[in-house]
Amino acid sequence: MKHTIVFLLLLAAAGTVVVAQVESLPPPVVHGNSFEIISNSRYSAHSGFTSSLSDTVLSNVLWAMSRVPSFGGSYREIYVATPTNVYLYDSVAHALTVHLAGNHRYSANSAFEVGIAVERNEEAGLAVQAGLLAGDAFWSPGSGTVTSCPMAYAANYANSNWSPTHTINMVDVFGRMNVTGLTDSCVAISSDSTLPRPNTDAADTFEVLISGLGQDSVFDPTGLPLSDVSQLLWAGYGVTPHMPIGKRGLTVPSAVAYYYLTRKIYLVDYLGVDRYNNRIPPGTNLATSDHRLEVVTSGDRREALRVACPGIPNTAVVYIVVCVSDTTDPWMLQEPGFAGFQYLMEAHALGLQGHLTAPIAPSERTAIISALGVPSADLPVLIFATGYPTLPGVAESGQPPTERLEVASVQGHGARLTWQLAEPGPVRLVIYDLAGRPMRSWGVVQQSAGTHSVEWDGSGDNGRSLPAGSYFCRLTVARAKPVQLTARVTLAR
Repeated sequence: MKHTIVFLLLLAAAGTVVVAQVESLPPPVVHGNSFEIISNSRYSAHSGFTSSLSDTVLSNVLWAMSRVPSFGGSYREIYVATPTNVYLYDSVAHALTVHLAGNHRYSANSAFEVGIAVERNEEAGLAVQAGLLAGDAFWSPGSGTVTSCPMAYAANYANSNWSPTHTINMVDVFGRMNVTGLTDSCVAISSDSTLPRPNTDAADTFEVLISGLGQDSVFDPTGLPLSDVSQLLWAGYGVTPHMPIGKRGLTVPSAVAYYYLTRKIYLVDYLGVDRYNNRIPPGTNLATSDHRLEVVTSGDRREALRVACPGIPNTAVVYIVVCVSDTTDPWMLQEPGFAGFQYLMEAHALGLQGHLTAPIAPSERTAIISALGVPSADLPVLIFATGYPTLPGVAESGQPPTERLEVASVQGHGARLTWQLAEPGPVRLVIYDLAGRPMRSWGVVQQSAGTHSVEWDGSGDNGRSLPAGSYFCRLTVARAKPVQLTARVTLAR
């Protein structure tokens, strides 16, 4: 560490003086890499690295881990083992305090090892995933040097050798090694066209997204376009180009590549309940790639889900229910946390709000299984709720007065949509019917400040002409504080 400050802590009761060594960290840096391309590129390396990484890498990893939301536990401790000491991380001061002198790393070749101690394994998963991606954000297209891997053996070693105040759930081991780096190659292609292909790169920046990461529990009733649903499902547990030990990798890690959540993630929306599959039918071959929905129950089950689990937000338009087969397995419970972090980040990137609910009580699990019609062996442990933020008014939504969306209907043709941006940002445009169902969407595009427009021919995403009548369009600018503009469209024929 570059800067060391020594504090004298007076313990009046004991009449002694204890010297606590505090080492400062450099401020986090912002890279230009999107959350999506990092998620698409990440993979874990168990060995083969060396102990040479900058303090800036450690700074970004610890800062990112401290940004994830809490599930209400009474403690969160982040430990760091380096070749010199074991430290406790102070997220407020962004500094390290010596916890245990000496070299107590699990791996002799690691640069540093980060352990997280929290009450819930699901929350540990959130923090571990944030740290993994923060390290991989240092990569470049085609190359990189920062590598890491969450290791259960390292966690066991840390609990025996680091003298933690509370049990460490997981340790992420970081080192330096030449890796293949960032790629936007997409392998998440639906075998039955139930989901559109997700974007594996975007206009957002990982550090900017996580700096504003938060949870919201009140949503606008407008439905989400299928493109957004596809993006969320892929971000949470979608396939990627990497092939660890003969299995197709995912956006999240898994203990020994077991991929515990395979066929255990369910989408709940106004159409019904669908199982998300990232493997080709029947969905269990982990060497394969897919990106599809499988109908479980038809009909809107959202209100039944809200009754079964009263703690979830009751205005969300989409819920993602994550299940496991064993609620006593700590490694299995961390994996929903990995996915939960991904859902929150992707929602933020899309200009949506998100909320994670965990833990789920045993009685609620039974009620959820009955309400959704999912297999009894799939035990819900985490629920992600999402939707657009509410727009109570221009002043409260944060919309700059110089930003506007205007519509000019064209007889027999469609409409011309024109908008003015005060600042640059990633823009997405969606047309809805009056029931709030998405009819036509345009992908996220980075746009400059100024005037922009698009011609809509009156067709839906399926290419078919929509009936004449009233619709409305919503333009979302996914900045750190998202801006949404809405306007009514009258489609004439």
